[in-house]
Amino acid sequence: MGLGFFLKGLIIRLSLAIPVGPIGLLCIRRTLTRGRMSGLFSGLCAATADGMYGAVAGFGLTFVSRFLVSHEIPLIHDQKK
Repeated sequence: MGLGFFLKGLIIRLSLAIPVGPIGLLCIRRTLTRGRMSGLFSGLCAATADGMYGAVAGFGLTFVSRFLVSHEIPLIHDQKK
């Protein structure tokens, strides 16, 4: 029971770890048609692109936030002049 149970768990884990979506399918297709190295590089390039998109989004939000804070106008003015 120990080895069979382990193998079933391993198959379930691997099936849950498979990326779903067009990029995941591209990586799987390239792995099956061109080999492991092609699939590995496709996955690494996809991960790099996702990281770059995340960095652009993060830096863009920081830029917008700093711009808004530097150009803010107080909504309530002190009327004791």
